[in-house]
Amino acid sequence: MTAPDPKRTTRQYSRIVGVAFLIFIIFIGIRIINSKQEGGLGLAHGTPVPKFSAPSATGTLDGDANIFQDAEQAGKDNVPACQVDEPDAIRICDFFDKPLVMVVWFTKCGNCERQLDTVERVRKRFPKVRFLGVEVAGSRDEARKLVTERGWGFPMALDRDGAVSAMYNVEVGPTTFFIYPKGVVEHTAIGELNERVLATGVENLARGPRRPSGSQ
Repeated sequence: MTAPDPKRTTRQYSRIVGVAFLIFIIFIGIRIINSKQEGGLGLAHGTPVPKFSAPSATGTLDGDANIFQDAEQAGKDNVPACQVDEPDAIRICDFFDKPLVMVVWFTKCGNCERQLDTVERVRKRFPKVRFLGVEVAGSRDEARKLVTERGWGFPMALDRDGAVSAMYNVEVGPTTFFIYPKGVVEHTAIGELNERVLATGVENLARGPRRPSGSQ
């Protein structure tokens, strides 16, 4: 019996690995495309946003986010997310008085920091729109350092255990939520948005829901 050729075996293994990797990339790409078209990731248009409170990246409050939606869910030993009374807690309900742009991101995400730099530039053009960042599964020290060094002037919440990102169906960073006043989703954008696209999205959000033709 002829012994197998080690070089040939290596080439075959490399081909298998390469094909498997290509299939994985195609799968991820298709899922992202489908999510944009069907709302598979993020939250769909018209969805009430889940409520949460979370420690601020620049504060001293420690712990995980609170995602209890109401008193029944919270039980007798907790309070609902929007009733948290802590000076360094960021409560999403406090942002519902105006249109809100919320960016969920990851510290190790290659283009997330760049996206937040873009948000910082764009937000100055829209004083009647609120902006919020949510950093997922990173450390407070690293998040605080980034906020300080890059000069991000909007609130930054910490989702240490990923509970908020799970509620919002976030799998890709950055994910941007455009939210009407009172907490209803206008649309979700997956991936990085350039300055023009982001500004257009914010402008459309600020105009409010479009009324049907002929309505008063």
